[in-house]
Amino acid sequence: MKGLVALLSCSLMVALSAQAAAPDQVLVVNTGDDSVSLVDLATLREVKRFEVGRSPYGVAVTRDGKTVAVGVEGEGKVKFYDVKGFAFKAEVPIGPMHHDHIVLSPDGSQILVANYHSDSVVLIDPVAMKEIGRIEGASAPHVVKYGPSKKRAFVTCKKITGIAIIDPARRTLVKFHPINVNPRSLTFSPDGTKVYFGSFWVDGFFQMAAESGKVERLFALPVPAANEGRSWLDSVDVGTGTLLDRLEDVSRPCCIERIPGEEGQRVRVLLSNIGDGTLQLVEVSPEGRLRSMGKAEVGKAPKRVAFLPSSVP
Repeated sequence: MKGLVALLSCSLMVALSAQAAAPDQVLVVNTGDDSVSLVDLATLREVKRFEVGRSPYGVAVTRDGKTVAVGVEGEGKVKFYDVKGFAFKAEVPIGPMHHDHIVLSPDGSQILVANYHSDSVVLIDPVAMKEIGRIEGASAPHVVKYGPSKKRAFVTCKKITGIAIIDPARRTLVKFHPINVNPRSLTFSPDGTKVYFGSFWVDGFFQMAAESGKVERLFALPVPAANEGRSWLDSVDVGTGTLLDRLEDVSRPCCIERIPGEEGQRVRVLLSNIGDGTLQLVEVSPEGRLRSMGKAEVGKAPKRVAFLPSSVP
């Protein structure tokens, strides 16, 4: 794919850079019906659905693919389940939660929870399934995501608006970049020097220098006249700011994740559609053209996803 293409829905974007190991299955949390769906990527069908508790949101899978962590926000807990059969294993009390993103560290040693209400990022040992610390200083954190270096994580902050940079291994806040808008998504240039984020009430997305925190550019996007629900997915060339394509065969899309490990020019992403309760497969051409490859019917209001390693049966 030439240059860097960013895909944007109404709330999350993803940069199309290389990732590792292709999965066969994916888990998606269904916030609207208190469940997690297991979806087969080859057939694009829901295999099973598991009840986990009220209002799940964040999800992560351990590196060995045997355990899944789910943020069950109605209970204020991160709950751990065995992937095979979804037997309950343990739980970690967090306190009040509000759309708290969860991510596994690249080395698999920690689970990070961006806890909105405590103004901290909670660190959990995925083996012991216990809290091991909190990184303070992120104001109402929402998204937590590792940058390309895989050493530092970036966090969107909602009260004192800005983007925090943390070092989870050292359990420290490295920097806080204040900004004048409320960030609601994160992705990066392949070299990690640029951070891209969206914001409420902005038809487009911003480019920020990762080191200095300077907001360098607004990529303004044309808005269709029929705009109710903002049901579209955009492909944008971040070098030129050109809108490459717009896919409207979506239904209130929430989260976008690239399917990792695919080689060559084949790029596919998964889109969770809140509007019709589906997980949608979209192919992106080298020119940034978008093509829907089908939808898997899952539960109500699907949100975050987590891929299972291909070795997991």
